[in-house]
Amino acid sequence: MRLVLNLLVVVLALGSMQSCVSKKKFDELLASKAAADKALAETQTKVANLEKENADLKTQLEAEKARLNGEIANLRKDLDATKAQISAVQQKLDMSQAELTKIKNEVNGIFSAYKSSGLTAEERDGRLYLISSAPLDYKSGSFGLSKTQRDAVAQLATTLKSNPKLKILVEGNTDTDKVRGGGAYQDNWELSSKRSLAICRELIKAGVSPAQVATVGRGETMPKADNSTKEGKAANRRSELVADPEMAPLLKITKQ
Repeated sequence: MRLVLNLLVVVLALGSMQSCVSKKKFDELLASKAAADKALAETQTKVANLEKENADLKTQLEAEKARLNGEIANLRKDLDATKAQISAVQQKLDMSQAELTKIKNEVNGIFSAYKSSGLTAEERDGRLYLISSAPLDYKSGSFGLSKTQRDAVAQLATTLKSNPKLKILVEGNTDTDKVRGGGAYQDNWELSSKRSLAICRELIKAGVSPAQVATVGRGETMPKADNSTKEGKAANRRSELVADPEMAPLLKITKQ
């Protein structure tokens, strides 16, 4: 009997120990599951956030793509317009170049004609002055031409008649000496005009077309030397020939 009781006590003790171990393990499993559920929830939240960020990025990317495509289309449109403008400008340049070549040939012909007349060209202050073989200078108060000067003017007349497109402007000048009253002219303006007019009349008398010549009196306003000296005054009593080319072709080019 005592043996049976002892066995019973042992069995009960073993059962009690087994029950305690199983509850502890169960609690551990519950805690592990709770931690796993929490980690899963956090992971699902992160995935949802990432999916939302991805969707937002896709939306932004599509919007940026549309914007860039619009800018590219505008750039292509501007490029096509620029190409058309360049083409139009190039056509004008080609026309202008042809006109300039034509003018250059005409100018070269004019210079050759001036050279053959015994004149030399001198650029001064942006104007082309023509220097004759005989200086067109004067005695004080005079506007008459010497025989040598008339011969030089006659040589120029031959050139002008042979080249109807050539045109010249004759400028008369004086020194600063004042005109005495009662003379053939009132002042230096009139004297300078008479000096240029005398040369033009010689040219027209020799057969030059009046359309090829023009006169202007500068008075004492354009000295080439110092009027305080005798030599300077003598140099200022002069008439000068200025090339007067046709400017219409050049003006036409500037308006294109």
